[in-house]
Amino acid sequence: MPTTLRTAVCIILLGLHSVSVAAFDIIAHRGASGYLPEHTLPAAALAHAQRPDFIEQDVVISKDNVPIVLHDIHLETVTNVETVFPQRAREDGRFYVRDFSLSELRQLQVHERTRQNGQQVFPERYTGHVANYRIATLVEHMELISELNRQLNTNIGFYTEIKAPAWHRKEGVDISQIVLDTFRKHKPGADNASVYIQCFDFAEIKRIRNELAYSGTLILLVGDNDWPDVRNDVNWLLSPDGLKAVAAVADGLGPWIPQLFDQQALRAGELKARPWVKDARQAKLLIHPYTFRADAPPVGMTADQVLPALIDVIEADGVFTDQVPPVRQFLQQ
Repeated sequence: MPTTLRTAVCIILLGLHSVSVAAFDIIAHRGASGYLPEHTLPAAALAHAQRPDFIEQDVVISKDNVPIVLHDIHLETVTNVETVFPQRAREDGRFYVRDFSLSELRQLQVHERTRQNGQQVFPERYTGHVANYRIATLVEHMELISELNRQLNTNIGFYTEIKAPAWHRKEGVDISQIVLDTFRKHKPGADNASVYIQCFDFAEIKRIRNELAYSGTLILLVGDNDWPDVRNDVNWLLSPDGLKAVAAVADGLGPWIPQLFDQQALRAGELKARPWVKDARQAKLLIHPYTFRADAPPVGMTADQVLPALIDVIEADGVFTDQVPPVRQFLQQ
């Protein structure tokens, strides 16, 4: 196990608690995904014990219109669906959440994220195959976090992503309406419980604010023009005009960490913010980059460089992380 991860595990075992740097939010990315299979209830419970400011839930919709906490619209990368339902793939060979009812999804076992060849994406992470991890609903995650907040007198928030809204619409379902209705109906935790809604689709962000009348915190996630299914012109979004348009409806940005830094300067050994970061600040947008991974830092950076650079160079307002303990340890120091 790498030294950084050994340190993180020791922090958990020792129950170390620290005071966060003011205005720097720690967002547990897919729960405690650096230690347990992502988005399972055990991963959410462990994340809560690590005391982030928020726990993230990615949401997709089942065949019977139940909001499910899962990162992808398909299943085979994190479950044994191909073994349980071998004939249920679509023509592209993928198994889609939308094709399965909640009762069928309950039959699947969740494992650590794997590639198409079956190898783990992060080989040092959870390697067990005996424990029974299952898919859970958004309501179940809401109940778990709310109950832990109540009993432990904490106010760890919900940072919920609406996944692939345009794709869901083609499937005949309005995922944004379902997610917002779920929060309005169940009202998780105390009145001051934090709920942030995030999405990669700028058109959907505008719709959530204007048509669906969501008044809470909205975060536009920023992808890359080279990524498949990116629906926004990222270059325009990060231009002064684009950032002004974003600020008219959203409260912040969730950029990919490499987007923050001048890559030419980075290759020369210098950590320098790209110009759009200053423009985002002037537009009064929060900056919550993704994803700090102690075992997989961005290309050209070490894990030890990332957090100081986010705070000192970028002046970010927080970070998504697979491993909360090393972030808390850094902020304490």
